[in-house]
Amino acid sequence: MNCGRFNKGQVSLPVILLISSIIIEIAIAGSFVSYFLSAGGLGERLAARARTTALSGIYDAMIKITRDKEFGNGNCSPDVSYEFNVGSDKATMNICKTEDNPSNSYIYTITALATASSRQKKFIGTITVDQTNGRVKLKSITEAPVS
Repeated sequence: MNCGRFNKGQVSLPVILLISSIIIEIAIAGSFVSYFLSAGGLGERLAARARTTALSGIYDAMIKITRDKEFGNGNCSPDVSYEFNVGSDKATMNICKTEDNPSNSYIYTITALATASSRQKKFIGTITVDQTNGRVKLKSITEAPVS
């Protein structure tokens, strides 16, 4: 009886289809995982670029203030506003100057809002400038939430 011999080959087709569908599912899952890992890394790189641009903008404003101790006119609405570019990234700088009469100094508040593609970072720096001897002192640089 040769009937049993022909029935054995019918099982191999579903087994091959089952194994190949499992392999395809694993490949699709792997491609999704690699996409999300690379997208997460891109977001971190963009955030680091925005942070660097904002800090560079604050240091640029500090250089401008150091060169001109009477920088700005003191009305804080904002006092001075300009854009600072680092490659393709951009920071908007707002500088506010107030006068501290008891200590005979100017207090400058520098706000930098940087954009790198889809990521934004905001830093606020505070420096004081002595009106008598022109000494510039960095008080703080802090990260602020982007509103």
